[in-house]
Amino acid sequence: MPQFSSDSEEFLSELESYLSRGPADQGLQLSEIPDRLSKLVSDDEVEIAKNAVQLLGTAVGQQKEWQLPFQGSGILAYVVQQLDLKTTPTGLCKQYLRVIGNCVADNDTNREAVMKNAAALIPCLKEEELTFTAFAVMLNLCNDFEPAQTQVASLRLDNIIAELLEQDRIPEEAIDYATDLLAWSTEKLTPVQLKDATSVNTFGCILRLSSQYDEDHYHEYVAILVHYLQDPEFQQTVATAEILEKLLDLMLDFEARLTPEEVQGVFRSLSVQTDSSKISSEDTSTLLMLQLVNSLSSISASDAFVKNFSIRSPVVKKVRSKLLSLATSPATVCACVILGNLATSDQVSIDMVEDMGLHLTLLGILSSRREPALLYAAAGFMRHLVFPEENRIVLGEAGLIETCCHLLMNKDPSVRGEAAAILCKLVSNNFQNIEKVVYEAMPDDITPAQLSGVELPPHPTILYHIATQALVSTTPLPSTSMKNAMIEIGRTIIAILRYLGQANAEQDIEPVLRHMFKTPLVARPVARLVRQRFFAEARSEGLLGLGLMAQSHEGAVAVVEELKSDDALLEAIKEFATSPNEEGQQVGSSLGRDHQNTLVLLHGLATNGVNAMDISLKSDVDSLREELSKLLV
Repeated sequence: MPQFSSDSEEFLSELESYLSRGPADQGLQLSEIPDRLSKLVSDDEVEIAKNAVQLLGTAVGQQKEWQLPFQGSGILAYVVQQLDLKTTPTGLCKQYLRVIGNCVADNDTNREAVMKNAAALIPCLKEEELTFTAFAVMLNLCNDFEPAQTQVASLRLDNIIAELLEQDRIPEEAIDYATDLLAWSTEKLTPVQLKDATSVNTFGCILRLSSQYDEDHYHEYVAILVHYLQDPEFQQTVATAEILEKLLDLMLDFEARLTPEEVQGVFRSLSVQTDSSKISSEDTSTLLMLQLVNSLSSISASDAFVKNFSIRSPVVKKVRSKLLSLATSPATVCACVILGNLATSDQVSIDMVEDMGLHLTLLGILSSRREPALLYAAAGFMRHLVFPEENRIVLGEAGLIETCCHLLMNKDPSVRGEAAAILCKLVSNNFQNIEKVVYEAMPDDITPAQLSGVELPPHPTILYHIATQALVSTTPLPSTSMKNAMIEIGRTIIAILRYLGQANAEQDIEPVLRHMFKTPLVARPVARLVRQRFFAEARSEGLLGLGLMAQSHEGAVAVVEELKSDDALLEAIKEFATSPNEEGQQVGSSLGRDHQNTLVLLHGLATNGVNAMDISLKSDVDSLREELSKLLV
């Protein structure tokens, strides 16, 4: 078997001739090359060695058939082992990189062999003369090969690239490679790595890069940022004034780039009725904007955000400016959520109403906009503002009750639920709002609900509108954590009953109570609370509400009418009050409370509704009352 000449110059010529014949004639000569290269270097014939390696890199680059022979003969292993900037001249390292890069291109066997020594590539990324070649090699190593992507992620390639990008140390022709590698390595970070100090540094670099308006890579940077922001623990870490303000600016800048069609696409995607996982992968801008809005909203719900920010914080002032802007957009949804999450105390909510007048802006949104996501967010914020009792009269006088009447007719169940929950708060411990609901006519531009077998009263009130809206059919809520309009309307009526059931010498309650019971179907939403089986606490409230009604003649008659129209209602009351194993029902004090509320209801019916009951119903009521009396110890 012929061998390469011992003369260096002749070796170079023979190697070129050998490689030109292609890998079909491999022989044993290929195995000689690592030792010959090593001898050339040790003999200080570095230029010859560099030229020889250059020939190898060119050959395998032109003919991939050399890839496996190079690996089998030890050439690939040799160049990887010699890739050391501390001991090897830069020019020679560049040729080593060319061999490695061409050997691993679309070759998983060679990638497997190289990736274990991927750390040797890292210093080359930072060497100006080698940067482009090193990135090309790293791209070939990681492209469509997850083991290598995972390996370089463990070396924190993401942080190295982010810092080099921010320092403008990557040549323009290699930036595409760098951004791809940055995305791949970020996706392969472990949950622990994703939220460590290195990731926070990387995130900061990319966030600053995203503001430099690199149009070619802007979307990639944003996609990497939102990948980090999906992690709740990471959200806590970045809830600082500097980062949050940059994120807010990024969201506003990204939104400004959207087309009107994309803006509407984001609104649709933000709707709680929409499954974001079903958004087309082609709608990149829509998906990224959705993720930015959701991420910033989630950050504002974190403990760190509430701890670090107040309504006076500069970044929060910027959020308020967005809310107050006449141009509503998906970012307005985010502004509502952020400010709503800050309204965690009565004093903050009072300041938002009395000093800032934010309720007026929200009323404008709730009255004029149609996007369910925006209405839901604005209503959720408004519900927070209704919590302090000091705000309720102001909000009622500002027209919030009438606005909620309109929102109850919205097709989106989440919006209806928030509107009903607002009404429940507005009438809680507030006589002025109760009078408005009970006495005033429903808004002229609302068409009353048409219910089968129910005659429309000549002067339908707001209370009638509220009660009937609890009875109309609606689509289901996407989440049980959301407010259910039927449940919240029942609670609204109970809140009115609670207040009017109190002895209060300062207000003339009796006429309001009598007028309330003139409202057709007023007892039905409360009865529906008892009949539903999903929310045990709401069933308990329903029992209480029916019991409160039964304490007056007019109210007892209203309850009797429900018992007559729904044969199963009394049986449902019995089942709930006597079943200790009711799913979700608390034992002990809660069970005793339900027994007592049922007895109060039955006693009220026997006392105030006896003339409205027929013999059969009276007998059933008396029997249940006797049975429960025996159970209550």
